[in-house]
Amino acid sequence: MTDVFHQGERTVQTWAGETAIAEGNSRMIAHSIAKGAISFVEKQPMAIVGSSNGEQELWASLLIGSVGFVKVPDPDTIIFDTQRLISNPADIFYSNITHNSQIGGLFIELDSRKRLRVNGTCRVENSKIECTVHQAFPNCPRYIQRRVMELPEYFERTPSRSTEGTVLTASFINWIQGADTLFVASAGPDGHLDASHRGGNPGFVEITADGALKIPDYPGNSLFSTFGNLLQHPRAGLLFIDFENRQTLQLTGTTSLLFDQTAASDLLKTKGTGRYWFFHPTRWIHTVDHHRVGWNFLEYSRFNP
Repeated sequence: MTDVFHQGERTVQTWAGETAIAEGNSRMIAHSIAKGAISFVEKQPMAIVGSSNGEQELWASLLIGSVGFVKVPDPDTIIFDTQRLISNPADIFYSNITHNSQIGGLFIELDSRKRLRVNGTCRVENSKIECTVHQAFPNCPRYIQRRVMELPEYFERTPSRSTEGTVLTASFINWIQGADTLFVASAGPDGHLDASHRGGNPGFVEITADGALKIPDYPGNSLFSTFGNLLQHPRAGLLFIDFENRQTLQLTGTTSLLFDQTAASDLLKTKGTGRYWFFHPTRWIHTVDHHRVGWNFLEYSRFNP
């Protein structure tokens, strides 16, 4: 029987003492989308996608479209209709998938706190991006801040404006330090990509003196998909969304892991795990008017430390 976990995931599960829990939860991992989840995917107006370019940079992107821009004709296939997208049409995602067909997808409904991760390969044909599913599994609702998306009455593409750089500006640092949500793209040793969510109260992401992002790793499903990927392939892409001003900040860079922090302050920040990961940004893309969607904030997760 093929192991659903790669060596990085197995190693972190062992270090954390959560191998037995991971084995129990591994039953949720499938090679296709569960029939009961198809309707959930098809009604989502947003998706987070992870991609990689020819320089091995990882990027996390936000796709938004009118309801129905995602279709699941069968449990093994997802189709994005780019003609129904209303987010930035020049996002780096579209050029990346011409270099690397791997894609990591996250379908997340912030209002209900439901989410489904779907990873696979894709091909572009005219206005359609067709993805073959390699792995799909749900995640728990913890650490997701509830927001209701407000879709515009009339759908149209956004005339987005993007700038790029290598050093975080003061305004970006303030944005990151005040964020309650981020998304991360990571890659396994086999090159398969993954996209996941991280959340907490504002301030849960710290900026160190050398400019790295220090991110706590809270208790989760014990699969350690992201942590295992970062152990084997220490690169990632981060996405921050300015929900009020319709901007996005995408970062790509390298990562490192930190375990066994036992100070009282560290145990409080990590909800007892003593684990962090560091993200060292090497390049950023800032997009203004990324989309014309609004969000109404409802509440923070009661699981946030």
